Amino acid sequence: MHIAKQAMNVAITKLNDVVILDTAGRLHIDEELMGELKNVKQNVKPHEILLVVDSMTGQDAVNVGDTFNKELGIDGVILTKLDGDTRGGAALSVKKVTGRPIKFAAVRRKTK
Repeated sequence: MHIAKQAMNVAITKLNDVVILDTAGRLHIDEELMGELKNVKQNVKPHEILLVVDSMTGQDAVNVGDTFNKELGIDGVILTKLDGDTRGGAALSVKKVTGRPIKFAAVRRKTK
C-alpha cells in the first residue's frame, strides 16, 4: 500500500492525468489478498477499479469476478485471451454475475 500511495504522490507532483496501479495477477483469492486490496482502495481512493481476467479459465474467471466485485466493488472487467476455446462463455458469465461492463477484450497475437 505504501508503494501505491508513493506512486500517486509522484504522479500528482508530475501532473499526470492517468495513473494505473497494477496489483499483479493472482491464481487464487485469499483473505490476505483481499485485505491488501481493500487497504489500497481505502488509502488511494481510485476513480475506477478494473479486474483483468483470463477468458481461458472459464468458470474460475466468473468466480474471481464475483468475489472481487463483492469484496471491492469493481467498475468493469478486462478479458484477455478471448480468442481461445472458451469463446464468449466467460465474457457472458462474468458480465451476468458481476453486473459490470466488459470495458476491454483482448485476443492473443498470432505469430508466424
